[in-house]
Amino acid sequence: MDAVPGRKAPMASGSAPDLMYCQPCAEDGNKILPDAFCPVCKEFLCSTCARVHRNQKITKSHALQDKTSMPSSFCAESEDEKFSVTCQHHSKEFIKYYCPRHDALLCGDCVIENENHRSCMVEKILQVAKRYQEGEEYISLKTGLGQMVRDIENYILYIQVRMKSVDEENLTNINEFRKFRNEINQYLDKRENELLAEIDQTKRTSKTFLNELKTKYTNIKSATEKLQSDLHAHEANSNQLLIVGKRAIKELEDLQTALEKVSMSKDVSRYTFDRDPATERLLASETAIGRLKEGESTTTLGQQQQKQEKKQQEQRKQQESKQQQHKPTQAPSHKVNFQSSVDLSQSQFSRQPDIPMKTSGDTRNCFLSSVACLSGNRILLADYNNQSVKLILRPTWCCPRLLCQVDHGTCVNCPVTGQPSL
Repeated sequence: MDAVPGRKAPMASGSAPDLMYCQPCAEDGNKILPDAFCPVCKEFLCSTCARVHRNQKITKSHALQDKTSMPSSFCAESEDEKFSVTCQHHSKEFIKYYCPRHDALLCGDCVIENENHRSCMVEKILQVAKRYQEGEEYISLKTGLGQMVRDIENYILYIQVRMKSVDEENLTNINEFRKFRNEINQYLDKRENELLAEIDQTKRTSKTFLNELKTKYTNIKSATEKLQSDLHAHEANSNQLLIVGKRAIKELEDLQTALEKVSMSKDVSRYTFDRDPATERLLASETAIGRLKEGESTTTLGQQQQKQEKKQQEQRKQQESKQQQHKPTQAPSHKVNFQSSVDLSQSQFSRQPDIPMKTSGDTRNCFLSSVACLSGNRILLADYNNQSVKLILRPTWCCPRLLCQVDHGTCVNCPVTGQPSL
């Protein structure tokens, strides 16, 4: 077991009390009586070490005890009592050493057996621990852990808000579905009443037509039977029979003509119910009535913050663009700026008279591939179909800056009127 620096081994019972020395100096093998004691570091210090202890940034806040108040002896804990974390590679050994070069925690066996640490300046955990507790790494670790806890709390809060939103979304979807289902039911009821009325109307029309035919056939039959009865009644008197027979022949011809006319009447139409193909496709569809459509994807809290920042940046850009549009219009310049552009979505356009450009020598319809403005109100046109270049005078309503930039895909305000022109 390693001896505690700066003190002698305890004497037997009844012997003189332990003699204390400056512990930092004892590390170098010097035995100097202490002039102060640090209750934080649990160290006895000589006057020189005490001055250094007060001036160091890490220990300057420690309140040192002088000879009058410092303890006469200090029984330090054994190292075995201070260490309780075992080594991952040697389960029976405690971690007592630290390698700054490899940032590794080691036990005694690791220091001896591992060749990688033989050339390293291995330090004891007791020496490193005091600096570590007040160092930037430990402070950063505590800050990171605190931030981690706050982030997790925000995520939990976000989940609670999303759970409430899911419940509200569920109710909204159910209400929308039931509303649509009610509209479908009302439409089906309406179509059912219309179809039933149409079926009933065709039935009444057909029956009326058939009743009329039946009446006509009944009347012809009655007239025919009457002729038969008259002939039978006058069979005893040949003179009367002749007269009645001659008349019957004429009447029979009329009845036959009427029968043929009635029999030639159009038969009643036959109707069958024909299913609507669109409705049949709807019934066969797996998404009939509707389906759940995924809207905006659920994002994490960090992604939502990024979206919010992006939205704010876009709003700032739009405000800057509006401010630039409201700036006073500069005096018209004859210099063409091919990079300038304006928003024409709110502009009002009016059709102007066509510019005649077809000549007597053209054999095909004109197709302009490029346009250029020349001095003196002249326009130079390239006719692709007729493979010719034409020079025309520019109308007074034509915007010269617009024509100059046709090939560049940029439309700007007219320098005279300040309005877009075509």
